[in-house]
Amino acid sequence: MNDCANLVLAAGARPIMASHPDEVAEITAAADVLAVNLGNITDGRMEAMRRAGAAACSAGKPILIDLTGVACSRLRGDFAGQFIAAYKPAVIKGNISEIRLMCGLSAHASGVDAGADDRLTAANCSVLETAMKDYACRQAAVIFASGSADLIADAGQVLYACNGTPRLTEITGTGCMLGVLTGVYLAVAAPADAAALAAVTMGLAGEYAADRSAGPGSFHTALFDAMAILTDEDVIAKGRMESRVSSAE
Repeated sequence: MNDCANLVLAAGARPIMASHPDEVAEITAAADVLAVNLGNITDGRMEAMRRAGAAACSAGKPILIDLTGVACSRLRGDFAGQFIAAYKPAVIKGNISEIRLMCGLSAHASGVDAGADDRLTAANCSVLETAMKDYACRQAAVIFASGSADLIADAGQVLYACNGTPRLTEITGTGCMLGVLTGVYLAVAAPADAAALAAVTMGLAGEYAADRSAGPGSFHTALFDAMAILTDEDVIAKGRMESRVSSAE
């Protein structure tokens, strides 16, 4: 949670990491966007997310849900399905195993991490693209699957964001940081644009940090430095993105 808050600050936004059920509706009403995360789940946090979701819907605020752990816990999976049905998040984000599960595909998660059997390959990418676009259409949402390449799908297309480094897996919470970064951009941009910009920006920050660090500790610090100093020009010049549009289009 602390790293997510610091990343939001580094990106130029202001976080409020509220989780008490009796305050989240008030805080959500004052915020520009609601980002909920299923990590470290408790009864109190589930109730807080329900109340925050209802408040965001009532106020017309966009919602992002990060599906942390849905592929390793029936409790989280059931709650995620209920939350999505009730509060219609604009962005549904998870790692590739979590997104596969929500799309109705087989998933082989390793705890809260994506499973090796679910990694993106030339042989399975078209199946995942189709499933993500179908799920996006059913939920009227943008579906965001993080991994070695990040996939962002709506009903008509899938975007591949290809920046990043394997060293982002050396420290905990980078997936959650990517979720809240998407929330930052969702406050001011359309859902697909917010997810794409977050994927590219986080990937570039990881590349910068990898070039300027010797191990996990210095990488952790360099990642926040990179997020704070990246410019629009860096994103435009160095961001790598490709689009695959549905044949129906």
